[in-house]
Amino acid sequence: MATYDFQYRLNSSPEPRNDGSGMVAHDIDAVASVQGADEWFTIPARHKTILVPGADLLIVMAMPNNGAKITAYKNLLAANLNTQAVPIVGWDVVSLQAMLDANDQSSEAATEANDYITITLGQTYPVQFAF
Repeated sequence: MATYDFQYRLNSSPEPRNDGSGMVAHDIDAVASVQGADEWFTIPARHKTILVPGADLLIVMAMPNNGAKITAYKNLLAANLNTQAVPIVGWDVVSLQAMLDANDQSSEAATEANDYITITLGQTYPVQFAF
């Protein structure tokens, strides 16, 4: 049997949810390579959309750009592997305002994460990483 190296792949830019949940979606695949080979392949049936609270992502994005920030981002993804969106419901003014505020926050967090990945780190999608 082969020995494998495992990593994860962020397939596209983080995307804000517009349902008032304040979540930012990360499209992730598990990938593997036969140890010593340079070719990576997607592991079947190991795709996940990880939802990260926008407020938590903004805290990580505010950190100084160093290894601790990258580790904090990975830890945030791992901690939210099974987090579900809880949309804001209701038609009253308070609910509508809360929904739009949450949408604004998740949009800001997704933009900051994308800028960090593509501009600060100079990566292009898909981005492969290890936990």
